[in-house]
Amino acid sequence: MRALAHAISAVALMASAAAAQDTTFTIHAPGPSDAERIVEKTLAHRYIVRHEEFNTRFFRDSVFDTTVVVLGSDASVASTVHGDVVVINGDLFLQPGAKIDGDAVSIGGGVYDSQQAQVGGQKLSFRDVHFDTARTSRGLELIYRPPAPPEDTIRVLALPGLFGLRLPAYDRVDGLSGPFGPRITLGRRRVIVDPTVTYRSNLGAYDVSATARANLPNGWSATALAGKGTFSNDRWIQTDIANSISTLGVGSDYRNWFRAARYEARIEHEWTWSEGDLQLSGGGRTEDDWSVRGGGPWSLFNRSDTLNMKRPNPPVERGRLTSALGGVRGGWQHSNVDLAAGADLEVVLDAPRDERFTQTTVFARVAFPTFVSKLGTQSFVFHTHMVLTAGDSAPPQRFAYLGGSGTLPTFPILSRGGDQLMFLEGLYNFPIETMHVPFLGTPIVTVREMLASTGVGSLGRFDSNIGVRLTLGIFSGEIFVNPDNGDHALSLGLSIIR
Repeated sequence: MRALAHAISAVALMASAAAAQDTTFTIHAPGPSDAERIVEKTLAHRYIVRHEEFNTRFFRDSVFDTTVVVLGSDASVASTVHGDVVVINGDLFLQPGAKIDGDAVSIGGGVYDSQQAQVGGQKLSFRDVHFDTARTSRGLELIYRPPAPPEDTIRVLALPGLFGLRLPAYDRVDGLSGPFGPRITLGRRRVIVDPTVTYRSNLGAYDVSATARANLPNGWSATALAGKGTFSNDRWIQTDIANSISTLGVGSDYRNWFRAARYEARIEHEWTWSEGDLQLSGGGRTEDDWSVRGGGPWSLFNRSDTLNMKRPNPPVERGRLTSALGGVRGGWQHSNVDLAAGADLEVVLDAPRDERFTQTTVFARVAFPTFVSKLGTQSFVFHTHMVLTAGDSAPPQRFAYLGGSGTLPTFPILSRGGDQLMFLEGLYNFPIETMHVPFLGTPIVTVREMLASTGVGSLGRFDSNIGVRLTLGIFSGEIFVNPDNGDHALSLGLSIIR
C-alpha cells in the first residue's frame, strides 16, 4: 500500500465552512491497510470536500451527485448523496431522511445510525485510526498518526456525567436512583475503576459498588464488579431510559426486581474486522439474594394501580447463589443487512435449596430492507429472546416474564413467568417518505407480530399479538389484538418505548 503515498491526487480543501473546490491530497506514512483502502478508493475518483467547525451539516433538502469527504469535524447527514460519505477525524451521524448510495465511513470516529436513514453500501468505523494534516505547496497532506505508546504510569481522576453524577433511573422499587462517583484510570495497561455510591430514594438506601476493567494485550480484557444493588432479569424488554419514563409517566414498570450483594469476574477476548465483531467471555459470580417490596414511588398516572405502580415483586429464594459464567456475542453488517446476536450461559454450582441447573439466555436481532416503493424503502426486523433452563427448576430470581408493551401488550404487565421463555417478534416497516411533518420528519407505519410462551420446567401454550404502530418523530401510537380471544390494547406514547 506504500504506492498510495505517490498515487493520490485530486481536489482542494478550503478552511471555509461551506466551500468545496479543487485541492490535492497526499498520504504520508501510510497507516492500517483497511483505512488506506477506503481513503485510496475515495480519493481516486471524483469527490467534493465539506468542512464546518465542530459539526458539518448536510440538510435534508440537499442532493450531492458524487462522494462527499468531511475532514476535521463531525458530520450530520440528512441529505441525498449519490456516492460515499467519508469522514476523516470525526464522527458520522446519520439523520432521518439520509440516503447514501455508497458507503458511510468514519476514520477516527464512529458511524451512528438512524432507523430512518438509508445506506446502500457498508457502514464502517475505524476509531483507532487518525490522520494529522499539514499544508504544502501542492495542497493538503494527510499524515497517519501511530497510536501513542502507553506510559509507564497513568493516573487520571475524572468525574464523568454531571460532575460525577451518572445517568439516574426511576422504577417502582428504588424510586429515583442516582449513582455518583469518580472514574480512575491507572497503570500501563489502562485499568479503569468505577467506584459509585447509589442513593435509592424509595428504599432510603446507599448502595456502594465498584467495577474495574483492565484492557490487556491482543484483544483480551478482564472485568470485575462488586457491590450491593437492585437487579432484574427483564432489562431486555425496555431500555433503562424507556423504563424510567414509562414508570414515572404511567406507572408501567416493565421489570420485576430483587436485591442482592453481587460479586463477579470475567475475562474476555474480542475479534474485530471491518464488517463485524465477536466476543467470547468466561468467569464466575456469587451473590446473596433477597426479596424487595414494590409500589412506593410516585407516578403521574396509575399510581394506585396494583397491576402497574403498586404491583408486587415475586418473592425470591433467600440465600447465596454461585455460578460459572460463559458468553458469546457479536455483530455483522454487510450491505444493508445488520445482525446482532449472543448467548449467556450460567451453570449454577450452589443455590439456596441446593438446586443444580444450567440456564442459557439467547438473543438475536436482524434487520434488512425488502424493496423500494413509491412511498420509500421498506424493511423487516426480526427479534428473539429465549431463556432455556436444564436440570432442576431455577429459583424465582432466575425467572423471565412476559406481558405488557414490548412483549404481549394484551396481557397484564409481566403476568406470565417461569424459567423457560421463548419470544419471537417480527416488524415490517413502511416509511411514508412522500409525507414530511415539520420538526417530526417522515411517518413510519409498522406491522408487528409477537409470538411467545413461558413456563416452569417447560414452555406453556404460545400466545400471539398482532398490531400496527404509527411513528412520527419521538411520538407513536399503536393498537394490538389477540387473535385467539379478541382482546385488544391501545397505547399512545414515545417511540423509544417498545
